[in-house]
Formats: sequence, structure tokens, C-alpha cells
Amino acid sequence: MLTITNLSVGYGAITALQDVNLEVKQGQIVSIIGANGAGKSTLLNTIAGLVRPRQGSLLFMGSELPRQPHLVVKRGIVQVPEGRKVFSGLTVKENLLMGGYLRNSQEITRNMEHIFTLFPVLKERANQYAGTLSGGEQQMLAVGRGLMSNPQVMLFDEPSLGLAPLVVTTIFAIIKRIRAEGVTVLLVEQNARKALSLCDYAYVLENGRITMAGQGRDLLADPSIRNAYLGEQVECKVGN
Repeated sequence: MLTITNLSVGYGAITALQDVNLEVKQGQIVSIIGANGAGKSTLLNTIAGLVRPRQGSLLFMGSELPRQPHLVVKRGIVQVPEGRKVFSGLTVKENLLMGGYLRNSQEITRNMEHIFTLFPVLKERANQYAGTLSGGEQQMLAVGRGLMSNPQVMLFDEPSLGLAPLVVTTIFAIIKRIRAEGVTVLLVEQNARKALSLCDYAYVLENGRITMAGQGRDLLADPSIRNAYLGEQVECKVGN
């Protein structure tokens, strides 16, 4: 569904991504894990059209992705950004309407009803300013805003960042439900254990390069991953 080939991205003299190759198949949850500064957010921002690559190809359903963010959304890819980035001076309902700006009135009504089913608290706070919501409620709003455009693919950038454990569990349950409803997910997440437990396939990004890839459960069991990202000291035995 989404194929990235030999992607390189830089900021001035700094190279953020180098020869990145990855694939996201339809109906999957694919996770990207890595340390801070590895290039994870840059990768999502490049897919979303917010950052221009130096080289490489980004194909969606066999066609090159446009470089303008609104056209990427129109093609069916939506990003839920790191830090939520809700419009704090607008109400919950107005934030959702912003997410549905490419849809017609019938779709907007239907989508908003669905989002209020997913997140009942947003229905309760529909006329409340987004800036007065808790962090978890703002994250729910950011997810709902993304769903308003009827995406085929959702890009999640650190959805658990700064949230209480109970809220994190809720957010990840919603991501699973979104996938069950037919939306493909590309997830960047600091909580490697959660990300690998949830996903079908995962990539490890280190210093702008993909260094490992495999099914989530396989990477979760890999000693080097457990040492580096799960905080577990695993003794690796070397045969004679």
C-alpha cells in the first residue's frame, strides 16, 4: 500500500534519513521504533508532505505521493502529530470540522457521529475549548480529527507521549479498533514494548537508517532489542 525506496532527507548539512526502505501493507499496523533523534518523526513528516526528501521514492497505491500536505490528505493519508497540536482556541466540534474540510456535509455528520461513539468524552465536551481538555482528551481529539477525513492510512507520531498509563491503554485499544475498521496504521512510538506488541511488522531506525526489520513478536523477543529499547539486560550466550 505504501512503499518507500532509497529515501534520504536532510536539514542543511545534517542528514536525518539515509537510504530508508520500508513497506506498509494494506490492513497492517507497522511500527517504527528507535531512540530520540533517530529520524522517526522526520520519516512521518516526509510521508505527510511536510518535509521534502533529497532523494528517493514514496509510492502510495502504486503512484508517487504529492509533496503538498493537503494533497496527501486528499489521497488518503493523515498524520496524528506528536504533541497533539489541537487548535486550543477552537471548540472540540470546531477541531473536528477542521479535520473534515475535504469531506461533504453528509460525510462530516456521519464521521462525527462515529467519532463521538469512539470517544464519548468528546461528545460531552463538544462545545468546550480544546485548550481546556486534559492531555488524554486532546490526544483523543487529535485522533478524531484525523478520522474526519476518511483516511486509508493513519500516521501516529508518539501517541502515548506524556499520557497516564490508563489513557495509553485506551489510545492503543482505539488504534487496534481503527485497524479493525479497515484503516492501515504506521506508528512511531517511544514505548517500544507497546508498539511491538501491537504491530504486525516493525522497523528499527537508528541514526537515520533502518537497521532491523521483522514481525513485531520476533523483534520483541530479540535480545538486542530488549537490551536497547525495553530496558532489559539479556545475556547473550556465544557457542564454542
